[in-house]
Amino acid sequence: MNKTKLFKIIFPLLCLVISSCGGNENKKFTPGDDLTLTSIEMSEQYGESTLIQYRDYDILIDSGTRNDANHISEVLVEKVSDQTIDLLIVTHPHGDHIGGIINGALDGFSIGTIVDYGYSFQTSDTGKIENYTYVSSYINWRNDNIQNGTTYYPITSALEKLKTITISKSDDLYLKWLKNDNYLSENETFPNSKIPTDNPNTTSVSCYIEYKNWRIILCGDIESSFAELSIVNNHQNLFKEQHRTMLKANHHASSSSLGSNFLDWVNPEVVFTSSAMIDQVAIPNQVELGSGSGQQDHPNKSTIKRIQNRTNQVYWNAINGDVTLTIDGVNDCQMSGKGRNKNYFTTEGIEASVEQEKNVTFFNSAFYQHFLKK
Repeated sequence: MNKTKLFKIIFPLLCLVISSCGGNENKKFTPGDDLTLTSIEMSEQYGESTLIQYRDYDILIDSGTRNDANHISEVLVEKVSDQTIDLLIVTHPHGDHIGGIINGALDGFSIGTIVDYGYSFQTSDTGKIENYTYVSSYINWRNDNIQNGTTYYPITSALEKLKTITISKSDDLYLKWLKNDNYLSENETFPNSKIPTDNPNTTSVSCYIEYKNWRIILCGDIESSFAELSIVNNHQNLFKEQHRTMLKANHHASSSSLGSNFLDWVNPEVVFTSSAMIDQVAIPNQVELGSGSGQQDHPNKSTIKRIQNRTNQVYWNAINGDVTLTIDGVNDCQMSGKGRNKNYFTTEGIEASVEQEKNVTFFNSAFYQHFLKK
């Protein structure tokens, strides 16, 4: 066989091999069933609880404060028909993330698998004793569930033994862990000399959901000074391919979170954040200032501006009430708000209607227009 004929046979085969080795980079997806994510409204200053559902697979990430337990329970009873949370993720041992659990938010529900921060939490700071009590109660609750058949992984073990959770292989739907160099094993204690802070936020269990063309990034309360940089450095190529991205704002969109490097890495199309509206706030620049009486520091004004430089599709459950975001893996994200239970105050004749603001973006809300935009 001459070289010309041989080339005509081999070249098409070579092209076929090359085109089939590109993974999902050029894969054309068709829309799948709805994946819904509900950011549950909180009642106190901070707090976060996120329910993610696909068909009959249910994931709950954190459980808000103890005063949010009843509302979280109501949402779960309404939305989780089989009374089973297939995967519970507890990001870190702070009362605004574990309080609902210890106050009965999950009573009556079976837990398939728990993944949490893992380490033992210790403190000699009397100002943190209440949180330490929360943690002890959570550990007792977790151990009771393990005895009743729940599978348990601290995040350091999950990174090795449960790298990918396949929710639906046929629909290209997976949950994967993000490596954070600040994770500690179950044999270690916190605070720890390996971590340059005594704030557990930096140890938050972080993950992302991969659904066809979409990526959903969920990183608890990580902050820009340590953990955000660690995650970006460990996953520099995660968004090398073209994806549509949804981001749960780190640490309730506080001043210490969502640095420019992290936002550039994610390049979010949709952002949602969780924290309660504080009552009796009467200063126009309330978000610009830090925490304290009469100041709404979560979300923070400067952080909101950094987000706005990337996207206007931002939702806050203090404005919309329970925020439900729906994607089919391909098309645009659809948002539906239930309407907030806790209305924010009237100042100088400004009153925002719950019904009118059920589905508004953060930047179209009366809160933003009258208190932040100035």
